Amino acid sequence: MEHGLVKAFNHLAAPVLAQEPDVGPGRRVIFLSSDDEGAAATVAALAEKLGYAPVSLGKIVEGGQLAHARDKSWAPLIFQDLVKFQ
Repeated sequence: MEHGLVKAFNHLAAPVLAQEPDVGPGRRVIFLSSDDEGAAATVAALAEKLGYAPVSLGKIVEGGQLAHARDKSWAPLIFQDLVKFQ
């Protein structure tokens, strides 16, 4: 069985990921992007189960670039510790 690639959990620094996903009345956001909707749904369900609020950025070539760490140039969503309130 072949599985699609999902980019997720990599926009936050390790010390932030080590914290609880619950932040007051909200949950820490995890961005994800994938060209495979089924694989993205599986990872989104895992993020929910872990207590995070998954936010899809769309396909890798588009949304994945918004949370991509590059040498000397950072994407706009990299290291953004955002919280989704209910």
